Amino acid sequence: MMDFGYPQTTDGKILREYITQEGNKLEAPRPPMAVTNAVSWRGEGIKYRKNEVFLDVIESVHLLASANGTVLQSEIVGSVKMRVYLSGMPELRLGLNDKVQFEASGHY
Repeated sequence: MMDFGYPQTTDGKILREYITQEGNKLEAPRPPMAVTNAVSWRGEGIKYRKNEVFLDVIESVHLLASANGTVLQSEIVGSVKMRVYLSGMPELRLGLNDKVQFEASGHY
């Protein structure tokens, strides 16, 4: 017997306990859940009248200005919230693109 390439047991009597002529039936391995689209958090048989996806972008601006109008500190805090009504397990691809940057670089 080897453990990480190092011999651990070489005694024939001990090895006979591990090496037998009996057959063992192996069960076929189950495919991973990612292959079958089965997920533990989504029940089966979910149906909606129509498939809809709602994205809400919520942003707030925090600004600290001095008495003469100079900006001392500013930040934008944002979040994207999604509400999805999809029947079954359809494939959904979403992309958030910076339109201004794409137009400036000539990519559409």
